[in-house]
Amino acid sequence: MEQDTEKLLRKNLELTEENNRLLRKMRRGAILGGIMKLVWLAVIIGVPVYLYIHFLAPILDQVVGAAQTVQEVGGKVENIQGQLQNQLGESGIQEILNLFKRQ
Repeated sequence: MEQDTEKLLRKNLELTEENNRLLRKMRRGAILGGIMKLVWLAVIIGVPVYLYIHFLAPILDQVVGAAQTVQEVGGKVENIQGQLQNQLGESGIQEILNLFKRQ
């Protein structure tokens, strides 16, 4: 009877140790999986931000600058047109336009 109890205790100890090893492996896998998810999330968020900052932002700045320049030139042209209309009148502008058409 004593040998059976001792056998059962040894078997129980072996199973408990094996179970402990498996649980440690599972926990390690879960931790590594969580770390990999964080790394993947950082890549998914970080790469577009990096590309925007280093490549797209300078191009957008140039486009915005060009659009502002076009608006400024358009405003100056309207201003000049208004001044010409005030000084020459409508018939004077038509005469100037006719001169350019002839050339």
